[in-house]
Amino acid sequence: MIMPLASPPAFEILTIQPVGDRWRITSSDGLFEGVFTDAKSAVRCARAEAEAHPWHSVRMVRPDTA
Repeated sequence: MIMPLASPPAFEILTIQPVGDRWRITSSDGLFEGVFTDAKSAVRCARAEAEAHPWHSVRMVRPDTA
């Protein structure tokens, strides 16, 4: 019997952007969010989240383009 291929997980984007003196991570599906005191911690968390879930990617938003 031939089994149909499972559909791949949804492609989500984790966005890191400055908000005042904090850094916020949000996912494009709205299921993940976090606020951090420094960019390094926010990036570390976003990378860990992306690695834990295939098909996630990390996008940084620069302050001058936000």
